Amino acid sequence: MDKICCIVLNYNDASTTLSLIEELASSRLLTDLVVVDNCSTDDSWERLAVLKNRSAQERPAGSKEGGKRACGPAVHLLRTEKNGGYGAGNQAGIDYAMANLAPDYIAIANPDIHVSDRCIFRVKEALRRQENGAAASAWVKSPQGRRLFSYWDLLPMWKDLLDTEAICRRIFRPWLITPVGRLPRGDDGKSRIVGALPGSFFMLKMSCFNREEAGNIFDKNIFLYYEEKVLARKLAARGLAELLVTDVSYIHAHSVSIDKSIRGMTAKQRLLHESKLYYYKTYLGAGMIKLTAARAFLRLVLAEAWLLSGGWRK
Repeated sequence: MDKICCIVLNYNDASTTLSLIEELASSRLLTDLVVVDNCSTDDSWERLAVLKNRSAQERPAGSKEGGKRACGPAVHLLRTEKNGGYGAGNQAGIDYAMANLAPDYIAIANPDIHVSDRCIFRVKEALRRQENGAAASAWVKSPQGRRLFSYWDLLPMWKDLLDTEAICRRIFRPWLITPVGRLPRGDDGKSRIVGALPGSFFMLKMSCFNREEAGNIFDKNIFLYYEEKVLARKLAARGLAELLVTDVSYIHAHSVSIDKSIRGMTAKQRLLHESKLYYYKTYLGAGMIKLTAARAFLRLVLAEAWLLSGGWRK
C-alpha cells in the first residue's frame, strides 16, 4: 500500500485547520497527517494540542481489511520557530515527513479545502502512471459548486505581467491561458499536462526527488504567492511534469485562511508584486531594464487596487 502523507499548514486559524483534520481523519488512503503551526500569534498552538493527544492515543495499529486501512491516518503536530510564510511552513512539514515517515506521496493542503478519498486516489493514480509526473491536482470548485481557476501556463515575463491586471487579463486571455482541451494528455487518459497548479491542494510523487531536492521543494525566500510557479519552473527544468486530473475536483473556500492573516487588497497586492519581481529575477533571468519596467507596471496595478479598495476615502 502506498504511503500518502498530507501536510496542513496553520497560521492563526485553528478552527479551520481542526475542521479539515476532522474530515481527513476518516480517510482510508492517507497514512499520516502532519499539522504544521507556522508560529501562530494567537492561541492556535494551544488549541491544536488536542491533535497531539489524539495522535498518541489513537495512532493506527496498521491492520488492514480488504487491502484498505482499518483506521484513519496518524496525526503529527509540529511548530515552526518563526512564520516564514507558506513555502517555509510547508517545507518544514515535508522535512519532517521525509525524516520520520518515508512517504511515497506527499499532499499539500490548505486548511480551507474539502477533498474526498476519490479525489486523492485519482490524483495519486495519475502521478503513478505518469513516468515523468512529479505533481498533480484536480479541478478547483467553490463551496457553491462553481469551477475556479485550476492551472496556469508558464509564461514569459511580459505575458505574466499582463495576467496581473484585471482588464489586461480579460483582453489578452486567449494568449495567457491554454484551453484545457488543447493541453497535452497525461498517460492515464484523464489528466492534462499543465504549466503550474494552485497551491491550495496538490500531491507530490517523492520518488522524483532525491534527499537534497526534497529539502528544497519550496523557495524559502518567498513569503507568499508565486510558490507554485517557482516549483513548476524547478520541475520543468528537470523534465518533470505537473498534471491536472479532469474527472475529479476539490472544494476551496478561496483565501479564507489568507484573509485572516493578511487583510486588505492593497496589502495582498504588495506581497504578490514582491514575489513576482523575485520570480522574474531569480527564475526568468530578468535584468535591470526589464525589472525596472516591471516595477513601473506593478505600481500602476497597485494604484488601481488602492482605488478599488477605497483607500482614497481614508
